[in-house]
Amino acid sequence: MTNTLPPDPDGLNDDRAHWASAALHCFQRETGTDDDDALCDLLCDLMHWSDRNYFDFDAALFRARMHYDAETTADSSTGDDV
Repeated sequence: MTNTLPPDPDGLNDDRAHWASAALHCFQRETGTDDDDALCDLLCDLMHWSDRNYFDFDAALFRARMHYDAETTADSSTGDDV
């Protein structure tokens, strides 16, 4: 199976994926969550964290999607204005 990656206009998406991997592995070490459930469990726990720290998780997820779109659109600049 070939995984075709989206565009990487600023050349940083490998770094971004590496940072996310480090966070996910830390979460797995802390919780013992397996590879199949780790991302889902981390997102769920971030929802609990958001509840307790007065953050709007849905708004943060929407903003994250906008950042991702900017970081994977071939004709975008750096996406810093998002």
